[in-house]
Amino acid sequence: MLKKSYNHLGFRIIYSFWETRKMRKLISKNGLQALSKLDVNQYKTSDTLYILGSGISIMDLTQKEWAMISSHDSIGFNSWMHHPFVPTYYCMETPMKSEHFDLNIAALNRKKEEYSQVPFIIQYQHYLKSPNTIERLELPRENYYWNAPLMPYTTNERLLNRLMKWWKNKHELNMSWVLHYAGSISYLISMGYLMGYKKIVLLGVDLNNSDYFFHHPQASQEAKEYAKIHDELLGQSEESSTSKAHQTTDKKFTSTYGCLPIDDYIYKFQKILNELDIELEIGNSSSKLYPKLPLHTF
Repeated sequence: MLKKSYNHLGFRIIYSFWETRKMRKLISKNGLQALSKLDVNQYKTSDTLYILGSGISIMDLTQKEWAMISSHDSIGFNSWMHHPFVPTYYCMETPMKSEHFDLNIAALNRKKEEYSQVPFIIQYQHYLKSPNTIERLELPRENYYWNAPLMPYTTNERLLNRLMKWWKNKHELNMSWVLHYAGSISYLISMGYLMGYKKIVLLGVDLNNSDYFFHHPQASQEAKEYAKIHDELLGQSEESSTSKAHQTTDKKFTSTYGCLPIDDYIYKFQKILNELDIELEIGNSSSKLYPKLPLHTF
């Protein structure tokens, strides 16, 4: 009851402001390069940003569609290094389990030439909680950017609406105001706006199941090996993954860590983006987010 009250009454929001400031000071104290130092203009070639989720629908994209994606900008995150497409930017939430982490580091090191010019954005709160470190990662250190997002978790819809209205009206247009709520996709969307993109397209963000591109029969051998370890660690079978919606859409699950479901949050954020003349679209009609998010036309 105390935890529910803490999350519902907004005390967690207050704490998140304090924690974010503390994390930013730690980034500076430890001599790490903050995300606010990223010069987006060095990488930005388009007004369209594709966010590359790991949902299995990403495998349905055609060669022509991948050509269109490569002619714009993109962000890959978390397990994306097991996919052959190299994004413009890459974001990591450091895995808690060493088996996950070791496979990710090994894959990035094998592709270090391909990723040598890719900004590597690390979520600092997750990194500090994880027992794993990036010391063995062989990417250029000057490309590391440390991200301490504001994490205003609350189950109170009224408070969340007020906070998001404040964010829209009061935030500065810089990377210090990334918002992270309920799941990785939330801060990637806000990051896309803060980077100055006018259209943000979600690909492989299915949410109606828990199956990933590395489960697909046509996935690479590397991806299939990752899938095996991934499923073993989660105690998950192929049948259980495909039959269940993503856990971040389950209100009972998200309430345990103080959030509303991620899809509810995305719809709220969509309204903010629309007011700012930013388009938020979904890349496939099978996603749980369709039709509330308009379907992207390649």
